[in-house]
Amino acid sequence: MERKSESSSLVMMASTFISRLLGILKSRALAVFFGAGALSDAINFAYNIPNNFRKLFAEGSLCQSYLPLFSSFTQDRERSSRLYSQLVSFLLLIFLLLFILSIFFSEFLIKLISGFSDEYRTGIAASLLPYFTLFLFFISLSTLVSTILQTRGRFIASSIAPIFFTLGILVSLPLLSGKLSYYSMAAGVIAGSAAQFLVVYYSFRKLSLRFRFDFSFSSPDFRCVLSHWLPSSISSIIAIVSQTITLYLASSLAEGSVTAFSNAVIFYQAPYGVFFASIAAVYSPQFSQASDEKERAGLLCRSMGYLYTFLLPSALILLTLSRECVAVVLQKGAFTLEDTYLTAGVLNFYLIAMLPLSFYSILQRYMFSINRYYTNLIVSALVTITDLVLTLFFIRCGYGVSSLAISYIFSSLSGALILFAFVREFEYGKLFRQLLRLTLINLPLIILCAGYKIWNPSFYETGSTLANFIRTCLSGLSFAAVTVIMYVICRVDFLSQLRRKRS
Repeated sequence: MERKSESSSLVMMASTFISRLLGILKSRALAVFFGAGALSDAINFAYNIPNNFRKLFAEGSLCQSYLPLFSSFTQDRERSSRLYSQLVSFLLLIFLLLFILSIFFSEFLIKLISGFSDEYRTGIAASLLPYFTLFLFFISLSTLVSTILQTRGRFIASSIAPIFFTLGILVSLPLLSGKLSYYSMAAGVIAGSAAQFLVVYYSFRKLSLRFRFDFSFSSPDFRCVLSHWLPSSISSIIAIVSQTITLYLASSLAEGSVTAFSNAVIFYQAPYGVFFASIAAVYSPQFSQASDEKERAGLLCRSMGYLYTFLLPSALILLTLSRECVAVVLQKGAFTLEDTYLTAGVLNFYLIAMLPLSFYSILQRYMFSINRYYTNLIVSALVTITDLVLTLFFIRCGYGVSSLAISYIFSSLSGALILFAFVREFEYGKLFRQLLRLTLINLPLIILCAGYKIWNPSFYETGSTLANFIRTCLSGLSFAAVTVIMYVICRVDFLSQLRRKRS
């Protein structure tokens, strides 16, 4: 089982890496076609509204509510088919209502939750919001299907599907931006999210699960999902409100702050998405399927060790090359060197937050697996309050849009420490030894990164050129090679398991 988990995680990592790489190219395309000013602020603001609601309907609370059920009756096709049909019918009703509201009240909503002081940005964001709501519907369906596939050990389709979402945007922008302007983003988002759903649905059909519209929401299984979704949805709503306030604060700062914030999130989500999403997708069903608390705690300890294995060197390398990465990807056309400095400054703090955030997020999934939904709710509320108070404090201290990322470090760390107190049978000493060993193994990388920062090359200032791209790639690959060599020499757990599997 352990070696199979590592192999499945590796499949997810490879596919997610390609998806995140394409996501960075998407940011480049947006920067080239729309710059980093008022227009891109409006596009990013409107896109982030439904994207935040993924916490409620897609990969967040709803997913965590039905995942344990689908994990528990993997052999019962009739129950699986019935629950799947009821969930699709439920989502359809919800999104019909949301789509209608987004058509008639989009401008009111944008004015309510944004800090835009001009009609130009407000109008653009309001006109895009209904289209982005459709994207949320397809993503929610895709998550539902992907979750069922993962509970049955099928990871390939669900891991490659997001690639098609980003490809939809990358194709749409160059082909349609000249005719449709910023509506080309809406067209790409809708086409890409629909393609993502079709990819997973093709694999899903092989499970022989039948679908029919089923609005009998009084069934025991559906009521069970709703009973779990209620407290977890409140947690998600708190997170959505927090993110909405964060976007409001960003939109009220200097022009370009929303875009800098959005671009920084995309960059840090590249390694975080690859490693956390892959490991969480494999281990979350196992948390629910574990036979006792000791086995579940062992799985949690192992997953945390793997997160640290990959995210520590990723954070070190990107912290060292943050300006270079932003410049070679985005600094072209309307995107200036000043925009690079602003984005890289925000990115650096998000990179520091990656490790505490990953621990907090995997602990949340652990709490869902033991039905501690209200515990997650209370802790989420505390984390959100901490995050907002610290954000306002750092803004007052003059840190600007970077305040949004700095507060994230402390709030996610506090959430992880609180949730640790509710984990039973956990071997804290074992985890500490794992993390200490991995830190020592990464000492050569730390020294190399420190030397690079002392050298402080400035080639990136000329922006996105082939020569700068090659220099940045060679630097990053050199740092990564040091990590791989040390991991092989020291027989780091994840690689050892894979080698045993091949043997």
